[in-house]
Amino acid sequence: MSIPQRDKYALTRNPVRAVRKSVVAKRRKLTLPPGPVGRPVTGVLREFKADPFEYLRGCANEYGDIFRLPVPALDMVVVNTPDLVRYIMSDVEKYTMIGHYAPIAHRVIGRTIPLLEGDPLRQRRKLITPMFKHSSLAELADEIVDEFATRIDKWGDRADAGETIDLQHEIAWLTMPAFMRAMFGISPSDAEIEQLDHDLRMLLGSFAAAVFLSPIPKMVPFPGRDTLPAAWFRISRWIEDQIERRLTHPIESVDMLQVLLDARNEDGTPLNRKDLIAELAILIAGGYETVVASVSWTLALLAENTEAREQLIAEVDELQGDRPTYADLKRLEWTKACFDEGQRMQGHPFHPRIALHDDVIDGHLIARGTIIGVSVYALHRDERWWPEPDKFDPSRFTDRAVVSARPINAFIPFGTGPHRCIGSQLGYMNAQFILTLFFQRYRMKTAPGWKPKHASTFSTTIQGGLPVTLERVS
Repeated sequence: MSIPQRDKYALTRNPVRAVRKSVVAKRRKLTLPPGPVGRPVTGVLREFKADPFEYLRGCANEYGDIFRLPVPALDMVVVNTPDLVRYIMSDVEKYTMIGHYAPIAHRVIGRTIPLLEGDPLRQRRKLITPMFKHSSLAELADEIVDEFATRIDKWGDRADAGETIDLQHEIAWLTMPAFMRAMFGISPSDAEIEQLDHDLRMLLGSFAAAVFLSPIPKMVPFPGRDTLPAAWFRISRWIEDQIERRLTHPIESVDMLQVLLDARNEDGTPLNRKDLIAELAILIAGGYETVVASVSWTLALLAENTEAREQLIAEVDELQGDRPTYADLKRLEWTKACFDEGQRMQGHPFHPRIALHDDVIDGHLIARGTIIGVSVYALHRDERWWPEPDKFDPSRFTDRAVVSARPINAFIPFGTGPHRCIGSQLGYMNAQFILTLFFQRYRMKTAPGWKPKHASTFSTTIQGGLPVTLERVS
């Protein structure tokens, strides 16, 4: 293992922080995390941006379970064991999502789950949790299946014509309306879906840019050019329209919008309008593209793994062509395992936190203000927890002995700690329904030699989409 003792170019990237860290580490007899040195000023930015997934995986193999990532201006550290993942993701007194920038974010965006910590976070999650209980999901299930089935059936004519379709794009177009029915009790028009999809991708693209150390896109307006602020304004306005419509025309059933409208803070006050809009926008963004990306990865990997695919088809065939119900989810065990294995191999290069104070991890100084995180991609392909990590093997999630022997935080597709995705069960439900309905109707074929490649997007989509030809099941 090659471990440089010092980063000789640190002064060229952030001289003030470099000097402070050196003084604090020397005084406390600590070391700084090992890692690559890179170049003056730019560090390893070129290598990281070229392939952040495999680059961080390679660094973990070379430098160990905690290492620095030298890049311009920022202090970045990566951890790569389940225990350290739990530590940085769960201790909100030391590590938070946005650090000292929370007051600014609250004023600009609103007080929403990703921007809250401690008691405010727990209180907000408590308000929203009822929507994701089993009883609530069971009530939504039939409507979601109906929406999925109706739109998946429409692919039939294109299958008969032998047309190549982008499944990743099509899954987005069936997931969005189902999500809108669950959240707002509406069926959006195709024009609304197209605009929301465009605006959400711009919004998520800004978050992805921060993770991948790229300029946030399209901030400055030019004639004829769309911008991120304009996209946020359109999303906010659309959500506000749904709020006003609901207040004017109340409904008897309960959906996410109604849950949040009825929610009350501990002092008995409702959520203010800015917080309500921000919370709904975050829920749409988090629950929409994540399912699109992970289901697309699962299908892409099933396309090239015949044995796993045939076992999934055999399980789906046990439904005898009937639409899946919420009660069927428990017996669709292999389908869920395929989805989990798809999520494992999908991964994400870097889930960050910000150090609020100086800390010590494994004898290394973690200076306040450090961006510290986990490469989910590297964690999910670590041979200590995942033998033959590049092999698609859903039995990793069905073999009880294998599952119980694996550390809990070795698999974190929905995160972990206080910020673990609140809608994970909805995500699993949607994924199992989509996979079941799809394989009840079609078989798919990719072009010879085609392999899915990781795209540097917020939810790690497939670069270039998922081009397939479909054949109807007779």
